[in-house]
This record gives sequence, C-alpha cells and structure tokens, in this order.
Amino acid sequence: MEETTVFEKQSFANKAWRYIILLLAVIVLVGGFFAFVRIRTGIHKALQEARGVRSAMKLVSIEYYGGNGSIYDSTSHDGMAKGAADMIKTMSYADGEIELKAWDEAANEPVAFTYRKDFYVIDFKTVGNPKDPDYVWDVYYAFHLMKYSTEQGPEG
Repeated sequence: MEETTVFEKQSFANKAWRYIILLLAVIVLVGGFFAFVRIRTGIHKALQEARGVRSAMKLVSIEYYGGNGSIYDSTSHDGMAKGAADMIKTMSYADGEIELKAWDEAANEPVAFTYRKDFYVIDFKTVGNPKDPDYVWDVYYAFHLMKYSTEQGPEG
C-alpha cells in the first residue's frame, strides 16, 4: 500500500486576508514607533525650554531685586510681577505659558513653576534640604479634550 501526501490548496481570499492583516500590523507598529519618537523629541525640546525659563527667571529676578522689587507676585494670575513673564520669554527664547507657583526670596530662585507648550506640561519643584535641594522635573504629555464654559452663547 502506497502512502500519498495530500496538500491542501489555500484559496486566494485566505492568502489575501493574511497579507492584509500582516500589513495592518506592520502599519500600526511603525505608526506607534514614529508617534513615540515624535512625542519623545517634543518632550526633550520642551524640557530644554523649561530649563532655560528657570535660568531666565533667576536673571530677571536679579534685575527686579536691583529695583527693590520681587519677581514673585502672588496676586497675579501667572504668579509674576508685571512685565516679568515677557522678559523671561525673551531671554529664554521660550514661547510657552509660564506660571510661577512659589519663590524662594532668600536664594532668589524659583521653588515651583509650570511651563506649558503645545501638548507638553513641565512641572518644576525644589524638594529636600534648602541648602542642598533636589530639583524635580515632571513632564506630562496631554491634549485638549473639552472646553467647558459657563458663558452663554448668542441667543437666537
């Protein structure tokens, strides 16, 4: 008795679906990789700008200190004296939003601030011993989902 090998022939549709699924998987993986690299590059750039903002804050504070003033103004919406934010942005070449949360008058440097640019939010905090502090940079990637306002629209 002879044994014969029987090969099953796959239909064209079966082969096509396999290739389509494989192609979709490759597209998703490559797209995810490029999105990761783009976000990572943006984070690096935003963090560099935030570090420049911190340095510019220290320089602008020296100028305000020379005029018997302080860069920190807790009554302001951004936590800075009038004109300070513009000077900081000019010195650091940053074009994001800066919010000064806390200022150390003795050391003349920021204790906490937030820098926002595009989808990136960088929170800076000084923690630990005031004489030898640790600097914490938290970087977030966020996007705008919804804007809610209590303002009434035009009535029709």
